[in-house]
Amino acid sequence: MENNLEEDKIKTLYLNGLVNLNNIFDQDLLKKIRSAKDKLFKDFPYGQDDNLQKKTAGDFVRPGSYMIWDVIEREPIFSKILENKAIQNLSKRVLGENYTVASFYIRKTPKINSKLNPHIDYQGGLSFSILLDDISLNQGETFFYEQSHKFPPPPFANTKKSFFKKGPTSITGKVGDTFFWFPDCWHGRNVNETNKDTTILMCHMGNLNHPNKDSTGRKVGYSNKQSATENKQKNEVLNRLFKFCGNSPNNVFTHFFYCLIYFKFSKLSKIAIEQRLIFTRNKYGDEAVDNFSITKYLGLIKFSKAIVITAKKLIKSIVGEKGLSLIRKAFK
Repeated sequence: MENNLEEDKIKTLYLNGLVNLNNIFDQDLLKKIRSAKDKLFKDFPYGQDDNLQKKTAGDFVRPGSYMIWDVIEREPIFSKILENKAIQNLSKRVLGENYTVASFYIRKTPKINSKLNPHIDYQGGLSFSILLDDISLNQGETFFYEQSHKFPPPPFANTKKSFFKKGPTSITGKVGDTFFWFPDCWHGRNVNETNKDTTILMCHMGNLNHPNKDSTGRKVGYSNKQSATENKQKNEVLNRLFKFCGNSPNNVFTHFFYCLIYFKFSKLSKIAIEQRLIFTRNKYGDEAVDNFSITKYLGLIKFSKAIVITAKKLIKSIVGEKGLSLIRKAFK
């Protein structure tokens, strides 16, 4: 029964790009993690800057939140999270035996009336979030658009289409609730309308060849590379394609090209997955789950937005940021 439940969770992840594992930790460990979290934010009430230095003012380095990046180095109890069997088993299923932890940090969101708009991080990876506080709606929670890992990037999408009427799914729940999600699934952060600061732990991962640098640019050494049997030979042409497209997630052309190669060109994607090429993850293995609809993808693009965004980028590449500002002023 337990294996069937685990398989259902993995299938849900591949179908929706998001799955709730609920609380997978014992209460004693959660108590220690919470205590360590409180200590960190007592020492760093406004988080850290990108040089891991203590911030002394409430301005935001990242939109709307205070980050602490080197949590494991400062509080080793957090390493127990990466040793959790449920986390390891799901990560291995999606990314392969020797996966890489790219970043591992805590985000605190104080009272704030602005939200972080939907975006995607990179393709072909895996992330998880753990609630370190009880979090309800409009308390700075992360939100997701389910199934959107097979949609065009948010800036190019026609959000008036009927599919979007359902709206996003908010990550709310109790301390310890753990959510796995695909970083190419649309996600953002909601407003926090209360006086309660809310914190979550976030971890971003990739396969064996994923870059192990977090958003501050520092190398992270928490990888689960235990086996030396991985095939290290790479198809360099494919590797360059996946590297270029997978790390340009908010460009509709490279995003669509990635989806075509990964979902539709099965022989190429099989090679890429077997060789653990950068920005790839295992497929689920069921055609109904791994299906990608070109018609649906193109039907969600608002082509007028795509033309305007592409034109701006082209003009900017020619005349630069200052030139683009002058053109904007001329047409006001």
